[in-house]
Amino acid sequence: MPKLVVLYFGAESPAAALADAAAVGARGIRFTEVDVRVGDEHSQPTTQRHRRLESAGALQAYAGIVIACEAAAEMPTALDAVIRELEGTPPDTFLNTVFGVAGGENTVLAGRVAALGGIIVGEPRGATDPEVRARQLGARVAKVMGWVGHALGHEQGTADHHHDHP
Repeated sequence: MPKLVVLYFGAESPAAALADAAAVGARGIRFTEVDVRVGDEHSQPTTQRHRRLESAGALQAYAGIVIACEAAAEMPTALDAVIRELEGTPPDTFLNTVFGVAGGENTVLAGRVAALGGIIVGEPRGATDPEVRARQLGARVAKVMGWVGHALGHEQGTADHHHDHP
């Protein structure tokens, strides 16, 4: 089952609500396993249902990563530290990872995520409510993860992907 992580920073911030909405959307896609993690080690999660991110390196285990971060003039320090660590990984580390950024006009964050070399899925247009957009983004990232996994199965010739397409 493909695994997606929704990562947010600031347990008391609107980013937590965006993360929950993205997770709901992703869970609505069949066969998707979803984890929600708070990335700020100094924030105490408001509930026990969200654990802290163990390390930036742990993100390599996921086929999809949604970062929920409210639009702000500056990126949270803890998020900047995680992105810096990911930027230090080998160039092909996130080649087939599907990314999404929830939370409005986070162009600096989106640019840094794009530089990781993965597949970027943008927030859908049309909805004005940030949580609705985050839910739709979570679903879209989960769908694209499934497509990428399926295509890679064909490329690698695994036994569970031998079938004809119409």
